[in-house]
Amino acid sequence: MMKAILTISLVNLAISLGSDVRCKCVCKKESQRKIFITTAIDFKDCRCDNVVPDTWMDSCLKKQCECNYDIRNSNVIKGSVVITILAITFMLLFVILDKLLWKFIRMPRKVLRMETD
Repeated sequence: MMKAILTISLVNLAISLGSDVRCKCVCKKESQRKIFITTAIDFKDCRCDNVVPDTWMDSCLKKQCECNYDIRNSNVIKGSVVITILAITFMLLFVILDKLLWKFIRMPRKVLRMETD
């Protein structure tokens, strides 16, 4: 089990499945709500004009579009996941060892008494 956890964590560390920065625009058009995300963009270019496709852009949509530039540290997230998995694994091992040791401690023993005359 530990080998599988170690392999999964090493694969996740070796392959970055996402970007640490993104520009997310939430646009509302009548009763619809669309989210557009672009990762290859700079902070100053995070605007509706650069992120939202032309088919969704019109004059009234620009007023109802909000863009946010998000930065996250994926290494911290991966580290937190690995630490959580390790903590759960150690707790399970503790419970298993506790059950096994409790059986040996409660095992009935024959008491040898020496008779003295």
